[in-house]
Amino acid sequence: MKIKSIWRYPIKSMGGESLTQSLLSEQGVVGDRLYALHDGQSICSAKKYAQLMRYSARYDTEPDGINIPPVTLEIGNTAVNSEDTNLEELLTRELGTNVTLDKLKPDDNLEYYRRSTAQQPIEEIRNVLGLEDGEPFPDFSEFPDSSFEFSTPPGSFFDAYPILVLTTNSLNRLQQVTQGAVIDERRFRPNLVIEAEELEAGFIEEQWRDRFLEIGDTIIKLTLPCPRCVMTTIAFQDLEKAPQIMRALVQENHHKLGIYGQVVKSGKIQVGDQAHLTEVA
Repeated sequence: MKIKSIWRYPIKSMGGESLTQSLLSEQGVVGDRLYALHDGQSICSAKKYAQLMRYSARYDTEPDGINIPPVTLEIGNTAVNSEDTNLEELLTRELGTNVTLDKLKPDDNLEYYRRSTAQQPIEEIRNVLGLEDGEPFPDFSEFPDSSFEFSTPPGSFFDAYPILVLTTNSLNRLQQVTQGAVIDERRFRPNLVIEAEELEAGFIEEQWRDRFLEIGDTIIKLTLPCPRCVMTTIAFQDLEKAPQIMRALVQENHHKLGIYGQVVKSGKIQVGDQAHLTEVA
């Protein structure tokens, strides 16, 4: 197996950067999701504000894991810097609600990370998850209780865990069972895409849970398969809207695609590096 691609996303839910190499730390790919929008009630994501995936962001200078450098956003045909005093006014106008662009807050600022207490109608929850009437909800029973109290784990802008690993095997299988949609890794916002063609075909990440992925000196503990939502179906860049992706994932793999991970040994990785699965770190 080897690394096919590495991704980081400077701003939560916006398009990110394809990297040839990166440092991995306990916080994941260095520089990943160090910014997010906040609408005064909770941290914003494309689950609610789909247009965020049509925007993208890149760092002005390479992040070092300590300081958070400015980013340049591409919003339609407009490029605007995170330090521009007009940025939040532009984003507010684009999204139709008041938002701020925030750097990562300390993990003891619990109120900032807390989910909105507004009750969501069941139809709205189904829309967020990309489900049709009659389709079952994903199984979130193995996720930490804090996942239901906070939009993201306090001290981070990740949905659950700092690394998302996806294999070409799963992407190829999803393409086989999805009618009329282009299966492109950008839809699924991985951090690492692994070519594992020598292994069996299909959605293989489920078998990787509780194992370790070694890449050079770096070690990632693989945790839980990732349940998917409406974000996989949104149109952005050159990709059309594709609700059939969720139909296929619900029917073929219990909503899941890819697997979350935690970095247990930091180090440098690059595209083309060999990756190995082990039972112990």
